[in-house]
Amino acid sequence: MNKVDVMTASSYARTDGGRVPGAMARRSRTVRAPYCREPYVQVELDGTTLHAKAVSWDRTSVQLKWIDVQGSARTAWVPAGKVRRIHRDESSWRDPYDDYAFYYPGR
Repeated sequence: MNKVDVMTASSYARTDGGRVPGAMARRSRTVRAPYCREPYVQVELDGTTLHAKAVSWDRTSVQLKWIDVQGSARTAWVPAGKVRRIHRDESSWRDPYDDYAFYYPGR
């Protein structure tokens, strides 16, 4: 997989979420997951297996959110075909703000 540009929250805000200029011209609809209910996913990113949350997606790409080893929040858009959904319990990290009842109904 090609190297993916990872960005901080401030650079995300300055660059329209890290989208490539002109990418929105394809007119695909971007969908956002409800806050605290984003699906957990696994992806190979620069040769490393990464567990993250899918915060938004369109037909061809997924925007991931995760916390890096230094404790900083990171986001990146990756090709949808590289992303596999996993259960929260399979993830190597868990968002402390998750809606617990959403991930574990009936508990």
